[in-house]
This record gives sequence, structure tokens and C-alpha cells, in this order.
Amino acid sequence: MLPTTIQFTQEQARDIAEVSPGDVRAWRKAVPYLAAKPGKAARFTFADLVGLAITSEVTNRFGARISDIGGSVDKLFYELADARPAHLEGIVALIGLASARLLTIGDFSARQISGPTLIVPCDPIVSQIGARMMPSTLSAAQSALPFPPQILKAGR
Repeated sequence: MLPTTIQFTQEQARDIAEVSPGDVRAWRKAVPYLAAKPGKAARFTFADLVGLAITSEVTNRFGARISDIGGSVDKLFYELADARPAHLEGIVALIGLASARLLTIGDFSARQISGPTLIVPCDPIVSQIGARMMPSTLSAAQSALPFPPQILKAGR
């Protein structure tokens, strides 16, 4: 039996990956992987969340137009789908105009790049997503009970 992966709703995915509904709508038009996940019934994996966050980085922070790199982002989502969350540590995503690859930082060298390429390290993204999924809150110590615990006998 295959292990079950956690599935996130569209709203959860957007919140955790910190992407807007408008961004996801625009990306669906250019990225077939996302177009296949329409409507409220859409479910996203952890790897999909990483893909959404990387897409946000390259479109919002670097200003790349999704219409120009949609095919590459589509390939990125498929590359990520084959990876497990633990395998994304120490990985960089290389996104070119017509390609996307995941490489370990140790395997990465500039000689592997043959054209303009966006390089996004996955470690910070995986850490941020993990922190949003499982926020660490300091729990206060349990207060003392106002009365001592007592053993109750079942009624007859």
C-alpha cells in the first residue's frame, strides 16, 4: 500500500504558500499542471505548495511574466511532484525559458546553465512553509487544579 500524502484545499494552499487568489487564477491559464486542479475541489500536496511559493518568487519578486515561463513552471511542478519533502532540503530549482530542473546544491555548477536561468534555493521556502503549517507557539505551563483529583466509582 502506498503511503498517504497530506492534501491541502485550494484556500489552505494559497494561505500556506502566501499567494493570492488572483495569482493562482493567472497561473492556471499558463501552467497546465495547475489548470488540471480547478475549483474548490482542487487538492494540493506539500510539493505543490513549494511549487506555488517558487512561482511566486519568480513572478512577484523577480518580475518574470508567467506567460513567458509557464511551460517551465509546468515542468517544475512535475519535477517537484516526484520529490518528497525531506528530499527538497539542499535543493535548488533552476528555471529557464523552456526548462526546469531540481539539483542538489552539491551537484550544482554554473557549467550546467546554458542560458538565462532563475535559480531559487528550496531550503528557505521549505522552512517557511513548514513554519506556516506547524507554527511554534510557546505553551504556558498548565495551571494547578483548584481541587485535588479524585477517583470516581461507576454508579450502580
